[in-house]
Amino acid sequence: MANYMMTLAYDGTEYKGFQVQPGLPTVQGALEEALGRVARLSSPLYAAGRTDAGVHAKGQVVSFHASLRVEAARLTRALNALLPDDIAVISCREVDEGFHARRDAAARAYSYYFHTGDSPCPFRRRYTLHVDGQLDEKGMEEALRAALGVHDFTSFCRREEGRSATREVYEVEVSRRGDLLRVRVKANAFAWMMMRMLCGSLLEVGKGRWSPQRFREVLAARDNSLSGPALPPRGLFLEEVFYPAGP
Repeated sequence: MANYMMTLAYDGTEYKGFQVQPGLPTVQGALEEALGRVARLSSPLYAAGRTDAGVHAKGQVVSFHASLRVEAARLTRALNALLPDDIAVISCREVDEGFHARRDAAARAYSYYFHTGDSPCPFRRRYTLHVDGQLDEKGMEEALRAALGVHDFTSFCRREEGRSATREVYEVEVSRRGDLLRVRVKANAFAWMMMRMLCGSLLEVGKGRWSPQRFREVLAARDNSLSGPALPPRGLFLEEVFYPAGP
């Protein structure tokens, strides 16, 4: 059985997250069904990021062991012919036996998208959060810079018993293109709901309800009851997964 690395993009709107849940539609479930028709799996699918219900991906990475029933060069095309329209395989190739999509990932980058037009756009409702009025982008960027480095992000995540909320953030960015505002964070890993709660607090800064100093104080407090509300999943994308020297 060979080891394969697959890169995916998907619209998470209709799925209850990546990971298989009995009786519920998931990205992993759809992938395993398609793979079962062109390969014999000998391992689970290991994803670099277990995206939650409604969260999208532009560059999710998955690894698995399998014996193919089609030529490796045809695997990507074969899978795309079998998958639903809201999931696409970007690439799939054989990699070293020991490669593991989750354990070997050095960093992940997530982005949250805000639509700041005067009125909601029906064509962006599945992929952005509409915000009425303008945002204080400089204040949001100033606040977000406080997240750089190693921090305990308990204030900006849902608690998981026995799991640390300490993460290292490598890059942050608040950028605009037209009426779309993007908050991008690259970190070694993300705690559960971390990006949606962190961006919910940044939105409080953007609306002028919080100062950047208050954002820093909430981060330091390690108390998630102080966080701004978690934002809806529809604006969140797993953008890219990084590996130290390639698989």
